[in-house]
Amino acid sequence: MIFFTESKNYFAEVKILRKQVSSYNETINTAKKVRSSIDKTLGEYNSIFQENVDRINKMVPSGDESMKLIVQIDDIMRKKGLTLKAIDTRNITSQNSVSDSQNNNSKTAESIFFSIEAQGSYESFRSFIEELEKSLRLIDVSSVEISPVGQDNYSFSIEAVSYWRKTGGKT
Repeated sequence: MIFFTESKNYFAEVKILRKQVSSYNETINTAKKVRSSIDKTLGEYNSIFQENVDRINKMVPSGDESMKLIVQIDDIMRKKGLTLKAIDTRNITSQNSVSDSQNNNSKTAESIFFSIEAQGSYESFRSFIEELEKSLRLIDVSSVEISPVGQDNYSFSIEAVSYWRKTGGKT
């Protein structure tokens, strides 16, 4: 009888402790699920080849690389036999997605508009455009004008847009 009287006081305490143990077990199970999700995501991230990351960075660089773009275009033109007469660049309004406007730290795509004037043969120009197509750098050609200058010599005017990523306040 003394045993039951003494232990009766502990039953309420045991119930509270069992609820706490149950709560802790749920928390441990949730932590295991989160850890499993983290491991899975980390495994996917580590499976991405550095070569693919480099290709994406060439396609849409993480900073305003307008000078590199100009040099790249000039090099391609020289290789293809075109003479660069003029090139003009300017940044245009950033293109924010809905998530970017909600989160100021999100990445933003910026556009750089450029126009090129060149001179050379039509075959050289066609070869230049094909090389530009094969380039990893993302470039949208918006207009092309061709004017004859002489026999097998043309003046070409190209307007295009290229892109680069900007992160928050940092480029």
